[in-house]
Amino acid sequence: MIPALIGQLIRYRARIAAWPRTLVRAAVYANKYSPISVSIVAVLVVAVYSIMFGNYRPHTLIDNQWYLSYSYNYCIKGISNDTSFGATFPFGLGGGTVVSGKLAAMLQCAVLAPFNWSLVAANVLSVAGVVLSMAVIFAFLVSEGFCRLGAVTFCLTLAVTEPFVAMASQSRYDYITFLLAVCGLLLAARRQLFVGGLISVLALEVHPIGIMAPIYLIAHELSRMIQTQRFRLEFDRAAKLALGSLLGLAVYVMLHLPAILALPTAMSSNSADVSNGVIHFLYPYFFQQRLYRHLPELAVFVACLLVHIWRRDYVQWPFPLVASCATLLMGFFIPHGIMFYTPFWYFPSFLLVFLTVSAAWRAIALPALVLVLFVPQYAVAYVWGHKYSYVRQGELQIARSAIARRGADLSHAHIFGGFIFWPVFKDLSFEWSPSFWFNQRRTPHGTSYLICDLDPPFSPQELVCADELLVFNDMRLVEQFSWAGRDYLVYEGRK
Repeated sequence: MIPALIGQLIRYRARIAAWPRTLVRAAVYANKYSPISVSIVAVLVVAVYSIMFGNYRPHTLIDNQWYLSYSYNYCIKGISNDTSFGATFPFGLGGGTVVSGKLAAMLQCAVLAPFNWSLVAANVLSVAGVVLSMAVIFAFLVSEGFCRLGAVTFCLTLAVTEPFVAMASQSRYDYITFLLAVCGLLLAARRQLFVGGLISVLALEVHPIGIMAPIYLIAHELSRMIQTQRFRLEFDRAAKLALGSLLGLAVYVMLHLPAILALPTAMSSNSADVSNGVIHFLYPYFFQQRLYRHLPELAVFVACLLVHIWRRDYVQWPFPLVASCATLLMGFFIPHGIMFYTPFWYFPSFLLVFLTVSAAWRAIALPALVLVLFVPQYAVAYVWGHKYSYVRQGELQIARSAIARRGADLSHAHIFGGFIFWPVFKDLSFEWSPSFWFNQRRTPHGTSYLICDLDPPFSPQELVCADELLVFNDMRLVEQFSWAGRDYLVYEGRK
């Protein structure tokens, strides 16, 4: 009995030792994806999203609270301008949902209102939006002839790249816009052109970067023409797209008619401000990050692009090349040089890289490359951002307690502070302090409180206490508190 047991253990040991070699063979043999290789990538994705949840720039990025304030003010207070962060957006077009974003605000209101607009719930909604986008891309790839395991591998690998992890970690409207863009693409691929045109224009209503949704549709139609070698316009398809787009345009006009009449004048007068001195939204992603950490991704894309063209891979399926070039070109006409638009270019470009990699290695080459390029970056981001995580966010209520101890009626007080305090005071008269001094306003009548930072602020537009007190004069120090190793002072003024 004992010799038989020993022999069985030896056989099990041999099987276990052969697992790594079996996994590699299953992944690369004859371009067949194995459930095991896909499961490994899925575990990596789940691990990254779980670890980075609430730790990837959770509160140090102003847009997290800013976009939530857009939705909150529109749905709860019934106003389109973002009067929580200031009467108008101080560095560009009018903030809030004046000319775009009402559909996104309605969605966030429906989902987040039951949870008191918590940043945790907002983060869950963003992750859900990215997951749904990956599901739509999966359906699109399958409809274009991908095997299911290959499509799953692509979607999982794309989801773990930093542009999409960043999208899932923020409350900007980009994740809703991207979801609508790929939905329009899927509908066009399945010949639902009327609805596809409608969805694409609605993406433009959610956010101006939604212009990429019609670009996706145009790229898809051009790809069809190149692939079938029918270089003529198909009237029935064009008519359905046009009618759907006109219906979407009618919805946009109904939502924004008073404001859009003044939009051309506002855009011309603020074009220099909104450009941020950047000529393309990809520039800050590749060339303005610490240690130029995204340049290896650009090198991989350029190498694969050259191989893709040299081997004429685009003849088999032109969409990745056409969409990548079209979104790249469109970036030069978008006035905002914001790196958070990167996913709209990254999706077709990553697809081009995926198709260019040797067919026998696709199941492991791209996941391994993403593992090498991004996981070390996530480790650094986790270490740096963990001290500002959602666990610590609850401690910011100390700011409200410090003011409440003064005995003033908070419902009639005016509170000024950095953007990180919006979740604490969103139901009160709270204003982002830079919008106050930028618009050169006088201190309002009644009781006012200023919360200022003794440490370097998170936003370049914010000032430390010594500088803010030059604007908020006639105030006296009444409280002080600390949060996440940072020191804050509370000043009070009465008129």
